[in-house]
Amino acid sequence: MDRKSYIANWQGIAALVLLLGAACAKISAPSGGPRDLDPPVILKSMPENGMVMFTEKSFRVSFDEYVILDKITDKFMVSPPLEIKPEVKLKGKELIVTWEEPLADSTTYTFYFQDAIRDNNENNPIPNYQYVFSTGPVLDSLTVTGNIFNATDLEAAGEMLVLMYSNLSDTAPRTLLPAYISKPDPSGGFAISNVKPGRYRLYAVKDLNGNKKYDLEAETFAFCDSVITVTPDDYAVNDLDTISYKPPAAPESVKPAIYTYGRHRMYAFTVAPSKQYLTFTERKSSGLLSFGLALPSDTAQFSVMLTGATPESWYMENNIKRDTFRIWITEDSIYNRDLIEALVTYPFTDSAGITSSRIDTVALRYVKPALPRGVVRQTAGNFRTNLSMKIKPGMKPWFAGTVPMNAPDTSRIILRQIIDTVFVEIPLTFISDSLDSRRYWMEAELSTGRSYNLTCLDSAFSDIYHSYSDSNVYKFSVTTTEDYGTVTAKLSGYEGAVIVQLLGDRERVVREAAITSPGNVKFDLLEKGKYRLKTVYDLDNNGEWSSGSYMPLATPEPVTYYNGELEVKINWELEQDWDIGAKNIKDVSMRSKPEIKR
Repeated sequence: MDRKSYIANWQGIAALVLLLGAACAKISAPSGGPRDLDPPVILKSMPENGMVMFTEKSFRVSFDEYVILDKITDKFMVSPPLEIKPEVKLKGKELIVTWEEPLADSTTYTFYFQDAIRDNNENNPIPNYQYVFSTGPVLDSLTVTGNIFNATDLEAAGEMLVLMYSNLSDTAPRTLLPAYISKPDPSGGFAISNVKPGRYRLYAVKDLNGNKKYDLEAETFAFCDSVITVTPDDYAVNDLDTISYKPPAAPESVKPAIYTYGRHRMYAFTVAPSKQYLTFTERKSSGLLSFGLALPSDTAQFSVMLTGATPESWYMENNIKRDTFRIWITEDSIYNRDLIEALVTYPFTDSAGITSSRIDTVALRYVKPALPRGVVRQTAGNFRTNLSMKIKPGMKPWFAGTVPMNAPDTSRIILRQIIDTVFVEIPLTFISDSLDSRRYWMEAELSTGRSYNLTCLDSAFSDIYHSYSDSNVYKFSVTTTEDYGTVTAKLSGYEGAVIVQLLGDRERVVREAAITSPGNVKFDLLEKGKYRLKTVYDLDNNGEWSSGSYMPLATPEPVTYYNGELEVKINWELEQDWDIGAKNIKDVSMRSKPEIKR
């Protein structure tokens, strides 16, 4: 090898070594490691948090890292509230809050941020952050706590404002801003901090228009039914670390029967409509016009005339409450119109509270969707039934369409009972539903423990728009009482009218019965599974749960739940004693868990 080649080879080896060394020495960011779970740290506040004789128009809070404001418009509040919400902004690692509105003298102000202040990297919040100051020489320090539950199911009421008034007038929630304001947490618990001693009224409202008042009938509302007197002896000094809204400690095997945290409990409801008006008009299909009223009304008070249509070309029916009316148009020259004008006469309550007859012209449009090219519109009707392979004793089969049905053609319907291998024909008839022309009930002698075969030839069912059913065969049997379980609730501890409800999953009402307590209520023919019991205290004896009212203040009818589940077994009767003396009780373990949003 000559000298030139030798040097070239060594130069290549040296370059390779340098490259490998550089690669080995390369510095990179470490992977993995513990996740940052710490919230931002407050370094200082200017002026200092908790200051008295406050005269500024702003304050600043400095953090050890960059922060973000999560849903600050919804979460940020000032108590007592200001007419104009302060401006909240970020500048570097500082939070700056400014306002122009004059502050009241000798008043403690609390600026609530809830968990809106979060770090920029991992979104860790500062829990329940508050900035507090007083425009006088004393920083008020008392705390009012409580809970808000939905009156109907005793679940935590969400998205509400808690309002506390020093003005004890009945009209204050309608016209004035509250003395203090707060929001409940996901469990329904709330705390109003930095309260001065005094007498107050406590309310809660789902503030639909954002004015911190209860001035819309549609707003959900709750109230404490007595004036509360806040004194240092009876109300804890403000220490938010001790207000955790948790039930008292109990052995793991013992589940507390009720929520016990919070001094004041309120039950939220929406006031039943008191004014009559037209709630909706719609045309969901070419031949169906629908109208709704806020309150029940008989057909003498509600009437309709269709422009350019004779009375014989349509008919009207109503629901059982008489607050919804349906117009079925039977003449194709009318229902094929894209636009139908209706002259509607209905009861209407004016601003003075006087209900009288009102007439409106309503334009109702519907355009049939165009079919793809080459597709022919089907004439087969969409008919359904409640028949299944097994039906309960006493259950009456029905057949229904999406539009009013003609009387079924019984010459094309055959019902046979199967005895061994022999088919015995059973007579049957069909009865129209008195409230819904889309449904017919089948009348026939059906025996328990027997099997049947129902043959429906094509066109056995039809509707007023000339659609017809396809042929079908329904094979079913009627079960016996031994295939089901029974629950008998024996009520005690209360005297008066009640409505007892048997609940399935998601508190679906499986069965209910109105009785007088003390007494027994029996629910039979139940599928096996787990159920719950609920009682509505029917104080006005109208057979249904009644909402509360604002003027005058009247609480909604209370409810209560049996503490635990009932397991129903086949061919088994469960008798359950139930003391319903305590109202508004619900097993904590049965309550829906609040959604934790991260």
